Amino acid sequence: MSRPLKLQIIERARALIEDERQWCRNELARDANGRSVDPTDQRAVRRCGLGALIAAAYEITNDHRRAHDLAIAALRPLHGSATLVNVNDVRGHAPMLALLDEVLEVLLET
Repeated sequence: MSRPLKLQIIERARALIEDERQWCRNELARDANGRSVDPTDQRAVRRCGLGALIAAAYEITNDHRRAHDLAIAALRPLHGSATLVNVNDVRGHAPMLALLDEVLEVLLET
């Protein structure tokens, strides 16, 4: 049996930002020079939570529009994108990982 798409996206997104050096605030993604880049860009070395979800979905779909839609829907119905951005940008790295872990736990229980 294949793993649900939401689960795959969230697991991969978490792996992308697990190391705090690969995570950022206030931008979807940044390159090695700290410049803002698209989270799917090969130059991206740091991503926020939403940027990591977009990058993870893009790795699976290879479709920018679908990746954005899947990333925004990935945490629903538990959390919306506003909550995700707030946790990432205001509360920080550890709470961001905790939010992803919470959603993973719920998905694994169902």
